[in-house]
Amino acid sequence: MKIKALIILLFFIASSSFVAQKNDEKNRKVGFLVGTLVPINYFGVGGLEVSENNSSISINNKLGYNFGMLLKTDYSKKISLETGIIFCQRNFKLIGASSNQASILRDTSSFGYINYSSPIKGIIYVQLSKDLFMRNSIGFNIDYYASAVASKGVNSRIHHHSERARWINGSLSGELGIEKRSSKIGIFYLGAAVNIPISSIAVTRLRFYYDDQLYDSYGPEELRGNFFGIKLKYYLPVDMESEKRED
Repeated sequence: MKIKALIILLFFIASSSFVAQKNDEKNRKVGFLVGTLVPINYFGVGGLEVSENNSSISINNKLGYNFGMLLKTDYSKKISLETGIIFCQRNFKLIGASSNQASILRDTSSFGYINYSSPIKGIIYVQLSKDLFMRNSIGFNIDYYASAVASKGVNSRIHHHSERARWINGSLSGELGIEKRSSKIGIFYLGAAVNIPISSIAVTRLRFYYDDQLYDSYGPEELRGNFFGIKLKYYLPVDMESEKRED
């Protein structure tokens, strides 16, 4: 159902964009995004560690990814507005340990958290050469969270459950990168991005089991969801879009 919903949204944006371009095809461009969410210790992306009695569990970011379709409107050579629909999966790793018994108990687990994002970004360009531009953007995202997730550790000692803090949330984002333009093959962009949700994205509860019945309980802990990403974007050339419509 999640993939079907994404396909429907992408089809809707693609259809709307082609219709809109009939009015001003030179200023509107359809694009595609592929990106990675990189685990670092800056911008509030660092791990979270909780402890209770004689056990502790850390929640750390793993490499995640996002992809989607974009629609960019150029108002001049220096200013653009971009929107679209983006699929985003954040990945997390849980590491737990306890010295409650004679031997130290350990366990690891992982989970992914999915959301769909509708960005609205203002873009400012600084021309470096004829076809090369430095690109700066800042904007706001409307984020839709898919559902709750649960997982167990490889040794079944860590039990995890994260439920969405809210169905819709907002986030602030900024990007900095380089854009290469070509009238024949399209536009390529490579850059870095920071995304900061306005409020927590999920409420996480954890348990560390010593045996089948004894456990330490953690939470609720608020999962922030900040991420740093590397993004690759490609925009179709206007000539290619015109040929598709003629066919």
